[in-house]
Amino acid sequence: MYWHYVRHGVKPSEWYAMGPGERVVLRAFMLKEIEGEEHAREEIENKVKGG
Repeated sequence: MYWHYVRHGVKPSEWYAMGPGERVVLRAFMLKEIEGEEHAREEIENKVKGG
């Protein structure tokens, strides 16, 4: 819930009002977002290292 509040403005009351299916979907989106950020970070680190 914290991730969605900080990153996307989903209020705690909105989070708790969601059904379990909606939360599963948001979790999947969150994990995909984290994966994309990790990939971007790795690319930047490789460019900085000259690789």
